Amino acid sequence: MLRVVIADDERRVCELIQALGEWQKLGLEVVGIAENGPDALELVGSLHPDILITDIRMPGCDGLTVIKKAREHAPWLEVIIISGYAQFDYAQTAISYGVGEYLLKPINKEALNHTLEKMAKHCRARMQDETDVESLRLSHDDDIRLLRAKLIADLAVKNAQLISKEQLEREYHFVPTSDAFQIFIFKTDYNMQSYSETSVQIVQNKIMDVMQPIVSKICSEWIMDGEHATLVGVMNFDYASHASLRTLLREGLNKLVVEKNLFGDVEFSLAISPIGMDATALVSLYQNASDMISERLMEGTGRLLEGDASKSGAVDMDFQARYTQAAVHAIELMNEQEAKTCLRVFDEVLKVPGIRGWELMELVRGAGLIFISRLGVDAIDQVRKTFEEDCERCSSARELIDCLGKLQTEQLAQMIAKRKDRDAQPIRNAKLYIRKNFARPITLEDVSDSIGFSVNYFSTLFKKETGEGFAKYLTRVRMDEARGLLRDTRLPISEICNSVGYGDIKHFTKTFKIETGLTPGEYRKLYG
Repeated sequence: MLRVVIADDERRVCELIQALGEWQKLGLEVVGIAENGPDALELVGSLHPDILITDIRMPGCDGLTVIKKAREHAPWLEVIIISGYAQFDYAQTAISYGVGEYLLKPINKEALNHTLEKMAKHCRARMQDETDVESLRLSHDDDIRLLRAKLIADLAVKNAQLISKEQLEREYHFVPTSDAFQIFIFKTDYNMQSYSETSVQIVQNKIMDVMQPIVSKICSEWIMDGEHATLVGVMNFDYASHASLRTLLREGLNKLVVEKNLFGDVEFSLAISPIGMDATALVSLYQNASDMISERLMEGTGRLLEGDASKSGAVDMDFQARYTQAAVHAIELMNEQEAKTCLRVFDEVLKVPGIRGWELMELVRGAGLIFISRLGVDAIDQVRKTFEEDCERCSSARELIDCLGKLQTEQLAQMIAKRKDRDAQPIRNAKLYIRKNFARPITLEDVSDSIGFSVNYFSTLFKKETGEGFAKYLTRVRMDEARGLLRDTRLPISEICNSVGYGDIKHFTKTFKIETGLTPGEYRKLYG
């Protein structure tokens, strides 16, 4: 509802306006009435109306002064002036103050409501314009936030291009004013089965609440953004403050580690890069922090990880080739136990002197891709993506290797089930063929031809999948049909004999008795 204040030194005029106005219909509400100028100004200041209806002449402070002062504090205020013919020159002055509507006494209902309707439209149009402007501003702010966050995404790209100070300002709206740059990565490891996306976001918000005051206290320019339980910070600050910043970052980590039981089964780690003295160092700073955060796999969580992450050489050794050989063997055998032996390679990887967490991560992720590629899984890109995300949530070397074992077990089991289902499909087709054709003298050759298998292979596969031979299955199908016809119809037994694929009634009777213990006639008497 739009808010209206009425000001007139004649009480009856105020009451008349109240009585004549179609307030509800027009979406208006009278929130205050004043009988002099000072009171009118006080109501405008306290009630913040959208529309002011005021007499042009009032004691204490005339209408013109009221309009002028009210507009100084509330420039959006729509004003309707009330005047008599004798005060028309005052009305002209009011118009110069931006008042576009006036009513002549005596007040006419139609004129009043027509004017109120126009004022209401002006108010709503102004509000819509303000909303549109605010939306544009928010959209602009969102665009800037996205551009700033894009800096982190671009730094994370492998072989990222060097970024100059000018690019930081122009492309990312990141304006460094100090001499030192540094990057931190805050990692949360958690059990996916125990945490929903909402729970993870709650933890991330808590980390932001702790880290933002720390960073903003020291840094002249900074960005924090992240996803998948990883928070990345790009910081610009005076080099002289680097020791204080490191201390505060460590304190932030310690605070969250102490409180981690509040969040459940989570582990926190923080990696910080060396300090760079130029924007072009950001790419290498990010790579260092990214490598160092993986050191939690080797050194444990709850630590501040910093320093040199130079490789041990494990990635260049023959571990991947040995894993591939073992994986191919397990896949050929379709044996889950054999697949577990593939993981023994990583027991040796862990013995490499100086093995780095990022090297172990690279080897495990590479092994997972080899396994699913050799296995030929469906939707390989999605399986790979899920596996890599699971790897990122691991907080120790053993947990990471177990993650690979889980991938092997699950994907191999699915492939075994798929192959079993694939082998069973021809048998289902064969059964369908038999049920459609049992009334005629079909043979093993007829059925095997219908599914494109050799007689010997089909015979072996059929018995393996069904637990009985072809002849026995065909007889059972025919006897089931015969029992139904004997029970539910009055067809002659000779006709039933022919309809289930037997040309000789003696053979039919003998077979039926072997299967049921009764002759066809006895069966009908008992169950028909």
